[in-house]
Amino acid sequence: MNRRHFLKFSGASMMATSMLQLGQALANTDAQDKDYKALVCVFLYGGMDNHDTLIPYDTDSYNTWASHRSSLLSQYTTKRTIANLNPINTPSRFGTRSFALAPELSGMANLYQQGKLAIVGNVGPLVEPISAEMIKQKTAKLPARLFSHNDQQSTWLSGQTEGAQFGWGGLMNDALVTQGLAEQTPFNAISTDEAPLWLTGENTFPYNVSGGEAATIRALEEFENNAQLIAHFSAQNHSSNNLLQKDLAKFMNDSYTANEQFNNAVANTEVSLPPFPTTPLAMQLETVSKSIATRTELGTKRQIFIVAMGGFDTHSGQAQSLPNLQSNIDGALVAFNNAMESLNLSNNVTLFTASDFGRTLAINGDGTDHGWGSHHFVMGGAVNGGTIFGDVPVSELDHDFDAGGGRLIPTTSIEQYAASLGQWLGLNDTSLSQVFPNLSQFSEPLSLFK
Repeated sequence: MNRRHFLKFSGASMMATSMLQLGQALANTDAQDKDYKALVCVFLYGGMDNHDTLIPYDTDSYNTWASHRSSLLSQYTTKRTIANLNPINTPSRFGTRSFALAPELSGMANLYQQGKLAIVGNVGPLVEPISAEMIKQKTAKLPARLFSHNDQQSTWLSGQTEGAQFGWGGLMNDALVTQGLAEQTPFNAISTDEAPLWLTGENTFPYNVSGGEAATIRALEEFENNAQLIAHFSAQNHSSNNLLQKDLAKFMNDSYTANEQFNNAVANTEVSLPPFPTTPLAMQLETVSKSIATRTELGTKRQIFIVAMGGFDTHSGQAQSLPNLQSNIDGALVAFNNAMESLNLSNNVTLFTASDFGRTLAINGDGTDHGWGSHHFVMGGAVNGGTIFGDVPVSELDHDFDAGGGRLIPTTSIEQYAASLGQWLGLNDTSLSQVFPNLSQFSEPLSLFK
């Protein structure tokens, strides 16, 4: 491993500021605010059950779906009867078919009906467009290590299996800086969870914020923030001829300075947000909201965030755990939408979901197993909301896009999904092809935005 790579992976809090120029952070704030855009990834670890998120609503499709899951459905406290579902407007291309969201997603259903949220159907990792017949004939090029949690999380976040260096969120920020659409600041790529891969680029490093603030050295408060101790812990006065030691000292000092700047900006920015639930996901999105509110003080024109929640690996006990998880998502996303509207930034901020994979239509008695394609949400004032992009295969077994057991073969690639988000941020075709080299294998990015 060369010196550059050693330094890059020696610690996220140190890495976050290696190529940053804090002195430029407050320049041109008026122009930055007018052109401000933020992208927020909500990653759902474990593989969210797409078949119990977007549910068939027309009688024939619903009955077929329910027949495949009858013994599992009987275990739910809130029954998945048609009367308990949240119907949504369905594009005419689906013919007589119609859809609804799960009972616990009523707030998101309302946002969909108001045109503030869209659904992307059956999206997932692909090397090329394929079908069940191609898999059967062994002519399909398949993504590596399908159905593996670690590998598919990495594939979603970076396009490669576990061990990948760079994520497409970080690479998009690199490209935004290259195009002149963003300054390189420590605060362009912020994580509230231990998910650094997506935000790591060639020159972009994740900046971690937890509990609403950047890391601080609490012990310094006991010594009234003694200047000598601050200089020691922040490596201000470190001197060495050793290149590695010099770089590490710079990282420590830049990180301390950035953390102090972030915390001061949050503390000195008066903002009154609508209430958030006290769930972990909602609290992370509240932190994101406060970070966005300080955009002028932090000097950012583009920001990319990732938040996360786990628990979606519902092999067992799905009827007990999944409704609570869905309720948490619903409350958090509705609160975040309210926060962005209160900041008058709804059109400037887009939130989207991602997950390891979907799950099987077939059940294992008490839950569901690892799938492939899944359905996801995109939310924000700039989104072409109130519609479904992509396809939603029928809730049956052994159709053209069933890889077995109701594992959906994706009909929309991650590249198409991600590239449409990149286009909204301002990336041109050249940048998109560099960030997503496999994009040319598929049709145009989705028209997710107005």
